[in-house]
Amino acid sequence: MRQRDDDAADQLPIRLMMSLAIVAVIVVLIAGASGAVRTFLAEQQVETQCRLIEASLSTMVGSGAVRDVDDLNAPQGTKRVQSISLPDSLIYLSFGGDADPLNTGVFSSGLVEDGAVIFYRVQGGSKQVIWLPKETFKFREGIFIDNRWGVNGAGQSFIIHTGGTLSLVFERVQKNHRSYILVHNTDDID
Repeated sequence: MRQRDDDAADQLPIRLMMSLAIVAVIVVLIAGASGAVRTFLAEQQVETQCRLIEASLSTMVGSGAVRDVDDLNAPQGTKRVQSISLPDSLIYLSFGGDADPLNTGVFSSGLVEDGAVIFYRVQGGSKQVIWLPKETFKFREGIFIDNRWGVNGAGQSFIIHTGGTLSLVFERVQKNHRSYILVHNTDDID
């Protein structure tokens, strides 16, 4: 009978090691899953903010007044000021183009589909795209020149590189008889 008690005592460290290994695997799986959940929630937060902007701007482009950026005396175009809350894990949010077309971390402000698109990416996630109607949504980055906001250069996308809460101004403008949505940050210049 003594032999059996020794066998049980010999198996106890093995069972303890197996239990610890199982617990370690469970902890690793939970940690990995929580990272995936955080990434998913961050992507959903950015998409929700983009969809709210899209909804707000769709009424503006449907019936709003347009300002000619080449005419210094032109009246203001219809504007929307949007406050958005973005996750700290945001890598970029780009109105009008793909901020990282080669997925190398080198940012570009080129336009895609004449600016009728929103690209974004959060840490741990893949690039996400929201396609918009080409006829109405043509985003352009705004630049402050001669006490007025105008289209930056020949036209480029507006890129946000950090998370947090910020306010953006979207204004309906035209340049060379083509309508655009000018995007810039709110500030004291406006």
